[in-house]
Amino acid sequence: MKKMVLAGAVLLLLTGCASSGSPTPSPTPATTSTAGSTSTSTPGETGATPNADQVTWAGNVCSDTTALQNEVQALAAAAAAGGSGVGQAISDQMTQISASVGTLVETVKSAPTGTGDDPGYAAVRSSTDKVDQSLQKLQASASQVEGATGAALITALGTVVVDTGTVLTDIAATVTAITTAMKDASSTLGQSFRAAPDCATLTAP
Repeated sequence: MKKMVLAGAVLLLLTGCASSGSPTPSPTPATTSTAGSTSTSTPGETGATPNADQVTWAGNVCSDTTALQNEVQALAAAAAAGGSGVGQAISDQMTQISASVGTLVETVKSAPTGTGDDPGYAAVRSSTDKVDQSLQKLQASASQVEGATGAALITALGTVVVDTGTVLTDIAATVTAITTAMKDASSTLGQSFRAAPDCATLTAP
C-alpha cells in the first residue's frame, strides 16, 4: 500500500512538472529598408540585439535546466519503484543531479557582459540559487536510503519523493523566470532567450 502511495505521489510530481512551461509569444518580424540595406526587427524590441555569446549562454541555461529537471524526475521515479538496488540507484542519480545543479548555477553566474545587468537576470539567478539550496535537503534525505530496510526504507523513500517535489517546484520557478524574461522583447536578455532553440523547448506548453 505504501508503495502505491509513493507511485501516486511521483505521478503527480511528474504531471505537474510537465506543465511547468509557458507559451511564449512569437511576434511577426517586420522588414524595413534603408538606402542599400534591409534589416529585420521584431515589433517592440528596443534593447540591444544580443551577440552570439549571449545567445549561446541563454541556450546553455535552458539546456542545463532541462537536463536537471529530467534527472530529478528520474530520481523520483526510482524512489517510487523501490526494489533491492534502490539505494545504489538513488546514490548514482544524486551524483548526477549534484553535478548538474553545479553546472546550472555556474552557467547562470557566468553571464556575458551586458546580460548580468538586465533587470530580468536577477530573477533567473535567484531561482537557480534556490534550486541549489533545496538540493541540499534532497541530498540529506537521499543519503538515508542506502542501507535502510523494511519500514525504515519505505519512510526514507517517501521523504525523497517529497524533497524531489520541492526541487522540481524550484526548477519550475526557474522556467517561469526564463519565460518572463523571454516576454520582455525590450531587453537584450529576453531577446537572447527567445533566439535560443533550447529555451523554446524548455518553455513550450
